[in-house]
Amino acid sequence: MNKISDKIFKNTIFNALGNIFTTGIQIVIIPYILLKLGTERFGIWALVSVIFGIFTALDFGTGNAFVKYFSEYYIKKEYENFNKALVAGFFFMLIFSLFLIFIVILLKSELINFFNIPLHLTSESIFVFVTAAIIFGLNNTFGVFQAIIKGLQRMEITNCINVICSIIYVIGVFVVLRYGYGLKGLIVNQGIKIVLVSMASIFYSKKIFKSLKFRLNYFNFKQVKMILSYGIKMQISSIANLVNLQTDKTIIGYFLNLSLVAAYEIDQKISLFSQMILGLALSALVPAVSELDASGKKESILKLYERGNKYIACFTFPVLVFLIAFTNLIINLWMGIGYEKSIFVARLLMCAVFINLLTGVGVMIVRGIGKPFYETSYALISLVFNIFLGVILVKSYGFSGVIIATPISVIIGSIYFIYQFHRLYSFSFIELATRIYLKPFLISFLGIGILYSLNFIIARQVLLETRFEFFILMVMNCVIFFPAVVWSLKKARYWDEEDRVLILEKVKFNPKIFKLASAIL
Repeated sequence: MNKISDKIFKNTIFNALGNIFTTGIQIVIIPYILLKLGTERFGIWALVSVIFGIFTALDFGTGNAFVKYFSEYYIKKEYENFNKALVAGFFFMLIFSLFLIFIVILLKSELINFFNIPLHLTSESIFVFVTAAIIFGLNNTFGVFQAIIKGLQRMEITNCINVICSIIYVIGVFVVLRYGYGLKGLIVNQGIKIVLVSMASIFYSKKIFKSLKFRLNYFNFKQVKMILSYGIKMQISSIANLVNLQTDKTIIGYFLNLSLVAAYEIDQKISLFSQMILGLALSALVPAVSELDASGKKESILKLYERGNKYIACFTFPVLVFLIAFTNLIINLWMGIGYEKSIFVARLLMCAVFINLLTGVGVMIVRGIGKPFYETSYALISLVFNIFLGVILVKSYGFSGVIIATPISVIIGSIYFIYQFHRLYSFSFIELATRIYLKPFLISFLGIGILYSLNFIIARQVLLETRFEFFILMVMNCVIFFPAVVWSLKKARYWDEEDRVLILEKVKFNPKIFKLASAIL
């Protein structure tokens, strides 16, 4: 278990650094993209993510299947099966991606009409949508090589690739918009990034897995069937994730207009960034759980579930409560004054993130042990409620109605999954929640209540107008709130001896970090 926890800790650190950097710089440049494109074209750019979602969701769940089976075959040293899975997966994804590209090309005019795109933007939009389909199909096909690196739990490599390629991408964004290439330049720049990621993934896959062989005679339908038998159960989950992530934009584009799509994109970026930060450790769990499951260590999996939830709770609750309370500061600091309507929407979306993360560790475990149908049932419920409520509420309440549907559907689906997961392992969620969730929940709400009152007094005395003033206030809030939460958790004896041993063992290589961790624990 110590070896597995070392891998999870290392991969979590690399995922944290990589994801915060890559997602952060892309969020920072959104005001610049909006300024250069204008509201309508920015709305079209936001709709590109719908096409990306379609390609990501309609992969028959193979992305997770590749990571699981590559991890298992590598641990068992079944290298021939490893290579057969690689070849079978590559050609299956190639054929299916070509099919999806053909569908997008065939239905390009219908897409334009569906999203109510103005006539003067039709030609530009068709180019963007078709090019997006081609590059995302390429991403799906060559993603099998990224899965090799993840399956071998070398997250430092995937994150280094993503960081370097994201820097190139951001430079490209400034260049194409500076010289007036607009939407067409942005989508070509996106394609360049995906090509670079794919090439680097192929190179490092060969470097870290010396036995990698890509031979046509390795292709067989048995491997395809095996991958699909696992992946197809993930398909509904992927579609549901697409629904929860992209349906809101689709409904807004169909029933309302492009300007509101652009407004929603801004709000969603905040919630997605918070979800990415708070779920950093989760992506490292699937290959680790697969390794434990292959070794028959059920008790270790249960311990991983409890510890994982504990560490996520002590980090998630304070951060999300803080973000929800000070969404107004975040939006004013990021986009400037004039986006007050976005505050309510962003808060609702972050509430959905908060609820969804409570299922995160459990979802990774059922994927890792090869029982994704538990996630599938959860995803189906969220999917049905999100579509039904979204369409009903948009007619009655417009933009706000679409947003309200998302957290409601997530709450219903999450409650069902938690119930099913705890019944699978025969232990009480109430007991777990009382022991793990209660203290960070109460401490976070009490602390934010006091701090919010202080901010209210400051706002009545001082008129804040500039980004610099918002920045100073945000820094002050962080400096007060988060150390107070850490101190309160320590005084409440939230950490036990096993936590101290486990965490201090991981940071003993650095005396300064070790000293800080010792003080916190």
